[in-house]
Amino acid sequence: MDQEIFKYLEKFHLSDYEIKAYSCLLMNGPMKATEIIKETGIPQPRIYDIIGKLEKRGLINIGSSLKRSYEAIMPSEAFKNELDSMEKYINQLDEFVKYNRKNVALKSPNVWFIENDIRIASKLEKYLENADIEILLSLPGWKIRKLLPTLRKVSGQDITICSVVSEDIGEGLINSLCEIGICKVRKVPPAEMVIIDRKISFLNAKSVSETSDYSIFIQEEELVDVMAYYFFYMNWIPSEYRMNFNKIKKIRVITSWLACEAIDEMKKNGMQLHGHVNGFFRGREIVVSGKIISSIRIQGIQQAFLIEEDGKKYSVGAKNGKLEDIKMEEVIIEVINANQT
Repeated sequence: MDQEIFKYLEKFHLSDYEIKAYSCLLMNGPMKATEIIKETGIPQPRIYDIIGKLEKRGLINIGSSLKRSYEAIMPSEAFKNELDSMEKYINQLDEFVKYNRKNVALKSPNVWFIENDIRIASKLEKYLENADIEILLSLPGWKIRKLLPTLRKVSGQDITICSVVSEDIGEGLINSLCEIGICKVRKVPPAEMVIIDRKISFLNAKSVSETSDYSIFIQEEELVDVMAYYFFYMNWIPSEYRMNFNKIKKIRVITSWLACEAIDEMKKNGMQLHGHVNGFFRGREIVVSGKIISSIRIQGIQQAFLIEEDGKKYSVGAKNGKLEDIKMEEVIIEVINANQT
C-alpha cells in the first residue's frame, strides 16, 4: 500500500495508528479487528481504542453482528463537516482582517512555488472555476480526469478552452477535450502548463527539466505573457489538431496568436469572419467592429490580424504589441458565411 497519500491525514489530527487503521479499511473494505491487526501491525491491546476513536470521529461504521466488522466512510463524506466548518472560519477570519487591520494594503503574492500535487490540482480547479474568457492547458491524463468536470462546467459559460495533450492519455479523454473545445495532440508529452485569461499561469517545472521538482503559479502580467508565448512555441506549434476551430460559429479570445490560429483555420474553409475588438488605440480605449480580412504572422515577431470598419483598416495585436494599431484586450470572432470555397 502506498502510504504517501495517507500521511496528510495528520492534518486532521489523526495518530499514526489511526491513519493505518483507517487507510487499511479504505483500501480493503469491511474487516474484522484481527484482520486489521494482521494487515497493519497495530498492537492487539490498542486496536479497540483506535477503532473507538475512529468511530467517534465519524470515520468508520461498526457492524451489528456478534463477529463485528468495521467499514471506512469515504473521506469526502467523513471530513465534509470539518472542511465546511474550517472554510466558514477562514472566510470569517478573512473578513475580520480586511475590515479591522490597520491601514496596510492587502496584496496577494504574484508567484507561488508549490510541491504537493494534491494542492496543485485543488488550486488549478479553483482558478478554472473563475475563468472568464480563455483557458490554455496542457496536462497529464490524471489531472485532466480530475479537472474534467470543472472544464465541462466552464465550457458552457462561453469560455474558450484549448488543449494540447499527449496521445497516450487515451482516446476517451481526448474525445472529451474535443467536445468542450479545441484540442491538439502529440506523441511527446508537452510541458505541463495552464494559462487562464492571461492573468494567471501554472507551470510544472519537472515537465521541463528532470532536475526540478516543483510547480509555479504566476500572477504577474509580464511573466504570464512570456508563459503564453512559451506555450505557443513549445506546445502548440509542434502538435497536430484533433479538433480545430471549424466547428465553432463564435469564439472569444484575448491571446493574439490564438485569434490568428482561429482566423487562419476558419478561412482555410472559406469562412467569412466578423470581429468585435476591444482594445487601445494610441493610448485610448477603442471598440472596432467589422470584417476580419486576414492574419499577419511573422514567427517570433508578430501575431496580428487585420480588421476593417467603415472602410478603415486596423491591425490588431497583443496588448504589449509594438507594430499594431490596436492593442487587443479581447476579440469576438463570428462566422458570417460558412460556405466552402
